[in-house]
Amino acid sequence: MARTAGMRKPVVSVVRCPQHDDYGKIHRSVQEAVNLIGGFEAVVSPGDRVLLKPNLLCPKPYTTGATTNPHLIRAVADLCRRAGAKEITVADGAAVGHSTTAVFENCGLLEMAREDDLALVDFAKDEYQQVVNPLGKLWKRMRVPKTFLQANVVINLPVMKTHDALGVTLGLKNMKGIIHVSDKKRFHKWGLAQSIVDLNHIALAELTIMDGTVGMEGDGPVAGDPVNLGIVMAATDTVACDRVACAIMGFSGDEVEYIAMAGEQGLGQFELEGISVVGETIESVRRPFRRISLDQEKLDQLGIHLFGYDACSGCSHAVKSFLLGLERKGGIGQLRGHNIIYGQNARIPEGVEGIMVRVGVCTRELCGAGAVYIPGCPPHPEHMEEKLNL
Repeated sequence: MARTAGMRKPVVSVVRCPQHDDYGKIHRSVQEAVNLIGGFEAVVSPGDRVLLKPNLLCPKPYTTGATTNPHLIRAVADLCRRAGAKEITVADGAAVGHSTTAVFENCGLLEMAREDDLALVDFAKDEYQQVVNPLGKLWKRMRVPKTFLQANVVINLPVMKTHDALGVTLGLKNMKGIIHVSDKKRFHKWGLAQSIVDLNHIALAELTIMDGTVGMEGDGPVAGDPVNLGIVMAATDTVACDRVACAIMGFSGDEVEYIAMAGEQGLGQFELEGISVVGETIESVRRPFRRISLDQEKLDQLGIHLFGYDACSGCSHAVKSFLLGLERKGGIGQLRGHNIIYGQNARIPEGVEGIMVRVGVCTRELCGAGAVYIPGCPPHPEHMEEKLNL
């Protein structure tokens, strides 16, 4: 389902939607956003099987910013049906450790599916099929759910959120929910940014409708704070949609490496000057999202030192999220006297005492007495806890 960028500027629409709990108003905003880029009829044909891919990674309501607004899901389903869709399926696979069925229930999708004649599919329980990925750099073959492959049209419904390992999670990253559960940790081990790009070479959606009704800032994608942004975005170019969303959230192009990589590898338009934004302007709705932040004074008091040598955003965010997670659980003191080393030019610092922790594949060749090595690109924060026996 992958497609490359064409010669014309891709169009990204931005529409205001200030009342996140009003189905009627969300319906109108979604319809307006998609009409601005050509309408649902340009994507959905009579008789199509449509798959809606929201962000349902954990059993938290949309008001937290963690999951896609069910009013938006319902509106998209209705508009697809009006365009002639024969079957509409809402499908996702929750994050490792969570039940997708519990997410469906907690997010109000079970009742919606009954009332609106929608199919619900938990990808974790679906049949998977190996798909050849000729453009993949790390993944030459990938397992893809049968339900996903059987759809004529895939519509991506991500939430605008910060992310502990990538800076932001938007449309491209949202497709990670389709992969087999055993591949999820491999994405981090083999290289998260490139793995996401590889996935989208075979799973790029026909249409992305970005849920900016309630987003998440800070310690996303699960434990951050909600942002009542009040917008809906739409585009047939997911890369362009993600790039515009980043600008609205206050993230520069340098901070979203994996989205830039997707543009470089032909998945869409990354440069803002190459994108036509219609509806609201970026500046009229721009609202910088708070990044993951650490209490540096507290780290200094505990003797926890960070040595990031030309570190990419992936490892930088992963380390910060790992430390914030420990702090929330009251376990940050267990790292007293630890030195955390990461980055493309990482080295063992001279004259520094304490336990050395090498984070990420860039540190694998470093030597040091008693140094702990945590592989991954970037490693998942939970994996860091496991390796350190915390």
